[in-house]
Amino acid sequence: MTTRIASLRFRLRPSASAGQVRATLCVTSALAFAVLTLAPYAQQDGPLMSAMADELARSMKELRLKDQPAPYYIEYEVWDRAQTRVTGRLGALMEDLNGRSRTLRVGVRVGNYDFDSSLFNAPGTNGGGVVSLASDGSISATLDDDYDSMRRQIWLATDAAYKRAVSVFARKKAAFQNRAAGTEVVPDFSKETPNQSVGTGLPLQFVNRDWPDRVKQISAVFTGMTAIESSDVQVADTRGTRYFLNSEGFKVVAPLQIASVRVTADARAKDGTTLRDTFTLIEKTLQDLPPVSDIQARAKALGEHLVALRSAPVAEEYAGPVLVEGEASGELVTQVLLPPLLARRPPESAGRGGGRGAAPAQTTPFLRRVGLRVLAEPFSMMDTPSLRTFAGRPVPGSFTVDDYGIPAKDVTLVEKGRLVTLITGRTPLKGFLQSSGHTRAGDVQPGVIQIQSADAVSASELKAKYLALLKTQDREFGYIIRSIASPGDVPGGGGGGPVILDAVRVTRDGKEQPVRGLRLATVAAATFKDLLDASKERTMYNFRGTTVDAVTVIAPSLLFEELEIQQTREITQKPPVVGSPLGS
Repeated sequence: MTTRIASLRFRLRPSASAGQVRATLCVTSALAFAVLTLAPYAQQDGPLMSAMADELARSMKELRLKDQPAPYYIEYEVWDRAQTRVTGRLGALMEDLNGRSRTLRVGVRVGNYDFDSSLFNAPGTNGGGVVSLASDGSISATLDDDYDSMRRQIWLATDAAYKRAVSVFARKKAAFQNRAAGTEVVPDFSKETPNQSVGTGLPLQFVNRDWPDRVKQISAVFTGMTAIESSDVQVADTRGTRYFLNSEGFKVVAPLQIASVRVTADARAKDGTTLRDTFTLIEKTLQDLPPVSDIQARAKALGEHLVALRSAPVAEEYAGPVLVEGEASGELVTQVLLPPLLARRPPESAGRGGGRGAAPAQTTPFLRRVGLRVLAEPFSMMDTPSLRTFAGRPVPGSFTVDDYGIPAKDVTLVEKGRLVTLITGRTPLKGFLQSSGHTRAGDVQPGVIQIQSADAVSASELKAKYLALLKTQDREFGYIIRSIASPGDVPGGGGGGPVILDAVRVTRDGKEQPVRGLRLATVAAATFKDLLDASKERTMYNFRGTTVDAVTVIAPSLLFEELEIQQTREITQKPPVVGSPLGS
């Protein structure tokens, strides 16, 4: 008989006496207690990692179908998470959910680094094994730290992933067998130097139990605002540990952590148009969030702005110079300028024409623009995941190693307006064959984006320059944009460019009037080549890049030579027949 505690094994002879069994069990119990009192989840040598390592070694040695290639690469990743979501409305608690999950993801590649089973869509190639894998090769895993149970799940998931890889590889080879000679071949997977980053994960505890009361306090600021038709305050927290092993020798044990507070409110203008305002605060931990009193004050200001906007005029459409300030600048950079800087390579498809190595221009628009101007000449841009603090605040987007365990590199992306390089992962593109350590949650993601101008002026000078420009162009007015909606923040926001949440119409003498009902026309990345100026002051803007990773954008206010602003097109709704019961 065998007794296992963590990775410790005790084997008793079938003929062992009762006294020997009792003695062994006493030792086993003592060792179990010792294992359980170690630092929480710092168990790189515990049952979870042991199961991953043992099955990885066995699979690389034995896994092979007859007359089929063996895997040349296998990776295992486990996310062990505790998640909390607390929602409040008008001072009442609507939701208080806690949950624990453990996800196992298995990746298997057959072929070789130059040509393998990845980057190919082959319809109908399901797992083919005993377990059903998600499209990313993941399944829910047991929450118990049981070596045998975990290893069995890894075995089954590896078997299914391997069978799927073999099937995809065969179809991919068939699709490319008639590839034109002389076509330049880009490898399918980059070769990287193995690295081990074994840290300490986070204890799987749920959100501080003060937060339900805090959510009620924050949401209560809307109770006296009868013009607000709906409002929500939501706190979300994820914490835990990420475990990663692959057949190249990479090994990662690292914390998973992201926390957020989201405040949203809706009102209706007098003409029936729906109005929404929202803000989201993203940090690594809830402890890094501003004091509750500060969040309350911002929520109150949001509600008051929304109430005032009900009687504000619908703005006129416009094309011309525009000043984009604060967080609106960070959001515009996020939506327009970041995607072209990510080196992403789309998969080929069965039956698709063309040879291998075709340029993925739509996925990576800046692929052929290295050395060309993508920003105005004084501007530079970099990704600095090593930056831990900015203006005395923690930087949520900072990280040390990526999903593969590759050290995250600080990268200069744009210098003096010209593109230097792209943000890369382990999927090579022509001219970008190595990773910069930016693969997160299975995709290339930025970390801490910084943009600045060598000719920057103070914020007050920037506004003065804008007003002077309006006079020079003999314009009666312009627009200052202070808040832009993230995708999905505004109902019915599909079509056109980003929706503007907060903007003022400003005349040449500096008088400002709040306006509503605007959105930007589609903004092309090339628009940033015509930036006129920027502020010295920069704002840190954070958003969720993945479910467990934040991205930080540190950007100045930006003066654009020309943006087109359009009215939103919305079917107005009739207001409720009877007014709010909370009204006087």
